[in-house]
Amino acid sequence: MRISYVESARITAAQPGESSVTRASAAHLNRIVILGSGLSAWMSAAALAEALPQDKHAVTVLDDDTLGGDGDTPFGIADATLPQDESGHIALDLDEDGLVAACGGAFSLGIALSGWAAADSAYFHPFGSIGANFGPLTFQQVVMRLRSAGKTLRFSNYSLAALAAQAARFDRSGTSVGSVLSTCRHGLHLDCRKLSATMRARAEAAGVARIRGRYAHAVRDAGGSLLALIAEDRQRIEGELFLDCSGPDARLAAEGAAWQDWSDWLPCDRVLSATVETGAPPPYSHAEAHSAGWTRHLPLQGKTVLATCYRSDAISDSQAREHLRAAAGNGELGDERAARFRSGRRERPWEHNCIALGAAAAFIDPVGMSNLHILRAGIDRLLHLLPGAATATAEAREYNRQTALQLDHARDFAMLHYKLNGRRGEPFWDACRGMSIPDSLDYRQKLYEARGRVVLYDEEPFEEASWINLFDEHGIKPRHYNPIADGIRASELQSFVDRVRAVMITELGKMPTHADYLSGLTESSKDG
Repeated sequence: MRISYVESARITAAQPGESSVTRASAAHLNRIVILGSGLSAWMSAAALAEALPQDKHAVTVLDDDTLGGDGDTPFGIADATLPQDESGHIALDLDEDGLVAACGGAFSLGIALSGWAAADSAYFHPFGSIGANFGPLTFQQVVMRLRSAGKTLRFSNYSLAALAAQAARFDRSGTSVGSVLSTCRHGLHLDCRKLSATMRARAEAAGVARIRGRYAHAVRDAGGSLLALIAEDRQRIEGELFLDCSGPDARLAAEGAAWQDWSDWLPCDRVLSATVETGAPPPYSHAEAHSAGWTRHLPLQGKTVLATCYRSDAISDSQAREHLRAAAGNGELGDERAARFRSGRRERPWEHNCIALGAAAAFIDPVGMSNLHILRAGIDRLLHLLPGAATATAEAREYNRQTALQLDHARDFAMLHYKLNGRRGEPFWDACRGMSIPDSLDYRQKLYEARGRVVLYDEEPFEEASWINLFDEHGIKPRHYNPIADGIRASELQSFVDRVRAVMITELGKMPTHADYLSGLTESSKDG
């Protein structure tokens, strides 16, 4: 049974010239104070309130609506999740069907990418696995052996997720071992404003105290640890642990945590976004490269959120808007927004007794769709390492180590799209192709080029199949394959891959359309 309880706020003795708000008696060591108003603030508040016992923890949110709103992302009103980790999350038991219905969202089987591998190219990045193993041979080794025999094969043609996305069909992944449906995984497209409101309602239902007001400043001890937040109306919110969910401004973390700037590797720094009315959403997003950046198409129910991101010294805002206008087709743009951003991360998101989450901790060019995944993983990690006292040096060090690994891997995956681009004669893309890359990515690429092996590290946000498909679609071909494959006739391997695809086609015919699946969710929510 889940325990969901937090004491209500009460006024305590004020410092001279200030009123003071706390949420627990002095005996409680874990008064948790959150600064922010967006998704990262309310998702973390809900997770903490639902997971922690009532007699030792209390959660307060200083809801400053000038900080961290709209899901903590500059890329329009919506964002996307990656498939949930197979191990699951401990932070929040999320009902995906309910979230999609409440947020007017959609399911995603992957990402269509056009103009990246070459100006006139298109390929699909599917979620889930690709193909099936043939005895000791991975599917990748089977494909490499057949290609050496002159066959033309594309990995995504043997992905149920890719086939279903193309046919606009969707069903939940099967759980039976060996079921072809279990190879098909999915993420979500969600309206972040609605998602944030849903999380806020859930947090408040669990007892989280919400204080509406403007953040003025923080009170720290001589060592730099936070003691309290002071609002503009002089309310004093005391705590032992503080979460900075104030968005890119990072009003708490910025005072002590250095920022690693990744703009040399992820060069876009400005975004224009808008919505356009559309029909039934396809079960995938679209990343469309243009002369100095790319445009994201993120479909929701009844509309698509468009966001064109670009290098501001490469094209003007008016030129970028033409790319946005072209992406809208005959539709009329609405809810237009403009923002600056920079990809990078805090070197130490947990500093003293303050933990930065969401855009206060990191922001990664969303071509890899990893920002919401990283937010939820950060909340999970916090619950795993939540200290019993304000001093938590060991926990902070481990939190920072795991977070840095995950963020760096996500950065490398996004960066690879730019590094391996095949657009020729465009200064922006030529510069991207010529950039140096981190040793971690260089090692991963060289190993793949040598034997078709993908090294996977701890805290990987992406599966092996994702790396293989990305390398392959951008023209990186291994020099050698497993010699075991030479002991099997090419005709036998071809029959095997044909059977794999036939099984997927049969399963595809059983899946409902994505539109019908979404319609069923809407009807269920009305009945409820």
